[in-house]
Amino acid sequence: MTQWLWALDWAGEMASRSWCWICCRKIQQPMVLDADGINALGGHIDVLDARRDRITVLTPHDGEFTRIGGDLTGSNRLGAARAFGAAHGCVLVLKGHRTLTAAPAGNVLVNTTGNSGLAKGGSGDVLTGIVAALLAQGATAVRAAAVGVWLHGRAGDLAAERLTPYGMTPEDVVSSLPAAIGEIL
Repeated sequence: MTQWLWALDWAGEMASRSWCWICCRKIQQPMVLDADGINALGGHIDVLDARRDRITVLTPHDGEFTRIGGDLTGSNRLGAARAFGAAHGCVLVLKGHRTLTAAPAGNVLVNTTGNSGLAKGGSGDVLTGIVAALLAQGATAVRAAAVGVWLHGRAGDLAAERLTPYGMTPEDVVSSLPAAIGEIL
């Protein structure tokens, strides 16, 4: 079981950027980066590369992905995710329709759960928490990311069945997690 885990998912500007760089360089434990933790890497991808031998999971949406150097110009999200994960030695969860989980070895998993109701502020925080919790319980980085993405999407589907994608909130996704977990246990 993992002794410590860091999930960096904060808001803020320069203080957060420099804090993120320090954490990425110094912390040896597994790390999950989302939101401004990812944005802090923009123009400083060397900070991510310095973690190559440590477990690092990034969970960007397309905009965050392009800010850290991901190339979506050819509209090949799968190829772009694969190339980024391999080039930087991280597990990349590229959020969006059919969220992709790219492993450093080059394999990419395509998720089939989820809906447009997950495209709301706070939903990414829920995903980051699920992935971090699975890592903390001893799952490999790829398994934590892929299972976390599936659970997040399935919980979102269950919430949407009750409330519609328009009416659901990230809190509704969290309250649907036990039922989603129950489907796979």
